[in-house]
Amino acid sequence: MLRWLALGLLCVASSAGAVTGLDGSAIQRMCQGADKVRALSVMCHNYLNGFMDAAMHYNPRPGFCVPEGGKEAIPNGLVEWLKTHPEAQKQPAGQAVDRALKDLYPCKGKK
Repeated sequence: MLRWLALGLLCVASSAGAVTGLDGSAIQRMCQGADKVRALSVMCHNYLNGFMDAAMHYNPRPGFCVPEGGKEAIPNGLVEWLKTHPEAQKQPAGQAVDRALKDLYPCKGKK
C-alpha cells in the first residue's frame, strides 16, 4: 500500500511541475517504457494529457488535431518521432512535444 501511495505522490508531483528541466530525451525515455512499466505509462500519459489540455485551453486551435480515440497511440508515435528528430531531444519537453504533435496529427482543412 505504501508503495502505491509513493507512486501516486510521484505522479502528482511530476504532473504538477515539481520536476523541472525536462527535455525531449526525458519524455522519450519516459514514454518508451510506458508499455512495460505501469509507472512510466502513468507519467507519460499524464504529461501528454496535461500538455494537450493546456494547449487547447490557451489556444482553441493549437495546431494539432488528435483523432477521437487516438490518445492511446500518442506515446509510441512520439517516441518514434523523437528517434527521427534527434535535435528535438535537446529541446525543452513542451517544445518537442508540440512539434511532434503538429507533425503527427496535423489539422487537415482547418485554418
